Amino acid sequence: MKYHVVNNVIVQKYTIKKIFQENWHRFQEAMEEKGKAIRKVIKQEVQKIIDCQNPHMGFALYTCPKCQQIKMVPFTCKSRFCNTCGSKYSKDRSLNMSAKLLDAPHRHVVFTIPEALRPYFAKDRSLLNLLFQAAADTIFFRFRETNKSMAYTPGFISVLHTFGRDLKWNPHIHMILCEDAVGKSNIWKRFNHINYEGLRRSWQYCLLKLMRESIQDPSFKQLVDKLYADHKNGFYVNAPPIKHFSAHVINYIVRYAGRPVLAQSRIKHYDGKTVTFTYTPHGSDELVSETVDVLDFIGRLIIHIPDRNFKMIRYYGFYSNRHAAYKKYRLRRRKLDASTVDFYKRTYRSWRKRIGYSFGYDPMKCPCGAYLELIEIFMIPRKIYDYLDRLRQDSS
Repeated sequence: MKYHVVNNVIVQKYTIKKIFQENWHRFQEAMEEKGKAIRKVIKQEVQKIIDCQNPHMGFALYTCPKCQQIKMVPFTCKSRFCNTCGSKYSKDRSLNMSAKLLDAPHRHVVFTIPEALRPYFAKDRSLLNLLFQAAADTIFFRFRETNKSMAYTPGFISVLHTFGRDLKWNPHIHMILCEDAVGKSNIWKRFNHINYEGLRRSWQYCLLKLMRESIQDPSFKQLVDKLYADHKNGFYVNAPPIKHFSAHVINYIVRYAGRPVLAQSRIKHYDGKTVTFTYTPHGSDELVSETVDVLDFIGRLIIHIPDRNFKMIRYYGFYSNRHAAYKKYRLRRRKLDASTVDFYKRTYRSWRKRIGYSFGYDPMKCPCGAYLELIEIFMIPRKIYDYLDRLRQDSS
């Protein structure tokens, strides 16, 4: 049983891994009874979490040259969906994003969609690419129409979130948008004013246009007409300036692109049948507690697992490496200097340095004061692991 300390009180710690270990097989049986298929990537990612830090899947063996104490370090699963392994992924992406940002004002833009459109993205995951494309088309159009002859190009980074605070399916785009844009002849201009009305209508038009081209169902055209009638001012977009820009803003946006949508600290109770978790609704500072059936809880989590090789973070404009003149813009002053970026890269390069930086101790230091030495590495070959994975899928 795991415990942690909250306000000097020892409380039981409930882990997502334990919940999956005890209920995943039962969840699969329930889905089969309902005739619902589970995506292959979901089965693979969940099995990785269950096997994470399992010595049977491989480990490294260390010994102390002074007192001969032996320490075994099991291998982690490296899954983005794992709370432990996803933390490193999120930090790496956050650092890469921070290293690109120019030393200029930025905005945190959020593009949302009506509830009526959400089921289409859940049914067909390829449509999620349209959210990125529509958001990018909206920004490029709004910037370039200010001066068509200069064709100003902004720089922005888009991140897909597929959840609301209550864990339900709610795909939307978070964007870090630089207020500086570059035009022809490398002329820079600052755009510190955004026309919200035009932005929202452009977002509505771009998204519905792309969706109509991709969805051939005649009933969808009727839905589009209804959405235009119900949302005459466009779909909701929020784009406040970031007054005090810090790493916390980027960490918030990137965090759930590489982790489960729920921090384990928010799980307040688990009894094998139900799970109680907390969240803060939008527009309120009050903490809400919700209790759901454990199978429903698992369903809310796994729906947010992206397809393999799907890019949750995408770079556009002069923040994109594919931009023709990207090297010219790299010479502009960044928010993070090269030494800071190098420090964080060295810090998170190995598990030993990450633990030392985060928790303040060296996991390779023996209680006697000596440092552990590597004896041997026991690893299951990838072919054997894949074979065992196929056997598990066949048996389930």
